[in-house]
Amino acid sequence: MQEKKNHTLIYGLLFGLLIGTVALGGVFVGWSLNQSQSTLELPIQATASSTSDSMAIATGPISDGIEGLYTLDFLTGNLQCKVLNSRSGNFAATFGRNVLADLALDGTKKPNFLMVTGLANFASSGSNTRPANSVVYVVDTNSGKFACYGIPWQRAIEARGQTQGGTFALIDVGTARNVMLRE
Repeated sequence: MQEKKNHTLIYGLLFGLLIGTVALGGVFVGWSLNQSQSTLELPIQATASSTSDSMAIATGPISDGIEGLYTLDFLTGNLQCKVLNSRSGNFAATFGRNVLADLALDGTKKPNFLMVTGLANFASSGSNTRPANSVVYVVDTNSGKFACYGIPWQRAIEARGQTQGGTFALIDVGTARNVMLRE
């Protein structure tokens, strides 16, 4: 009788262990499914900008997987963008423009610029030249005047790995300040 009692106890423990293992497996599978559904893999694209007393820099997407380095020299007003060639790893594109005339700034006063980039997805006009995936905004904090520029990016030249460059396209200008400040 004792032997039958021991077998029953052992079978009960084994059955309990089996039920516990199945329950834990179910919890783990449920947790795994929940994690895969709630965690979306999103490609992150970050832009950055920084400024000093005489220069500002920013980065922004130009084309798929290609980023540009925007620079603005406060002393000369020269805005420039350099783009790396994804094949060679060297700068293969340079675009430039002087912002002083576009902002109609007084040549006797030293400008104080801010510069940031923004995402842009302009509709294609059917030509090989299409604006880059970012625009750059330049603001003179003394006057409040700002301008938005785009890059006429040629995807066919990019695909061939050739050098390209030119002038920034002025998209629009405006002012953030409605009153004139006296100094």
